[in-house]
Amino acid sequence: MKATFTQIKSSSQRGFSLVEMIVTIAVLGVLASVGVMSLTSVSASSKAVVARNLVETLNTGIHRFNESNYELYYNPLSFSAQDEMVVLRTMQYRDPTRPAIGSPYVRPDYNPTTTNSTTEYRVMWTGTLYKLLPPGTAGYGLKVVYDASDITTPYAFPAGFSLAGR
Repeated sequence: MKATFTQIKSSSQRGFSLVEMIVTIAVLGVLASVGVMSLTSVSASSKAVVARNLVETLNTGIHRFNESNYELYYNPLSFSAQDEMVVLRTMQYRDPTRPAIGSPYVRPDYNPTTTNSTTEYRVMWTGTLYKLLPPGTAGYGLKVVYDASDITTPYAFPAGFSLAGR
């Protein structure tokens, strides 16, 4: 059977028209924008989860410290993050001569920075527990990081270190 010219011409002109290409690209653009928006939402919610987990970890350390030693009360300072660091170092301390049961109550290599930036999550001391300051809230606190850059070498305590709240 011989192929005619019209059959050869119609079979060689396969492909997409310009309209079909534009519609396909528009649909892919809409799908990509929906995906980016949902990814941004997931990223923001995962940062909030990490920040809440840090607060829970610190407050668990406070409860363990209170059970083993004494009720830790330390006046919060609204003009700096010094109180957050003093309480944190108290929970990280392990007396080499008379170690308390369960100490340190927070990992000793946790060395956060402090900030009052309202664009970041921060952990603030209230006098008895830590609380989370979300972005947009004013106040000083321990900066929440998401890449574990605040886990470094253990803090070197000075001689004669005294615990907070005594």
